[in-house]
Amino acid sequence: MSIKKHNFLLKPLDFVTILLFLVTFIIFFSMIKTKAQKLIIEISTPEEIYTYDMASNREFSVEGTLGQTKIKILDKKVSIMSSPCSNKTCIHQGKISKAGQWLCCAPNQVIVVIKDSGQDAEKSNEPDAISF
Repeated sequence: MSIKKHNFLLKPLDFVTILLFLVTFIIFFSMIKTKAQKLIIEISTPEEIYTYDMASNREFSVEGTLGQTKIKILDKKVSIMSSPCSNKTCIHQGKISKAGQWLCCAPNQVIVVIKDSGQDAEKSNEPDAISF
């Protein structure tokens, strides 16, 4: 019984393939832009639209059709604390913290949406893959 020794040598085309893979890998990851998001909260009521920065902790109230809805920003998370609606579903929705998330008190007609202030206006109106 003889044991053959296999020599594994890279050929020139192997080097080219590895080089192309590395270049493609570097280009792909350099195209991914990691920008810091500056999140804002947009609150829509029947009368007005309010905008707040998520970086600062605060509590405030906005006027809806039934009365005052109390909203709280704490540690870059937003929640509805109290509302004059009867079912209180808006309070039980919990806290939101990412761009695109929203809270709604439908009876009081108050909507809270988190938006990325760096996002282009044209881009924000484009449908995403989930819309289709």
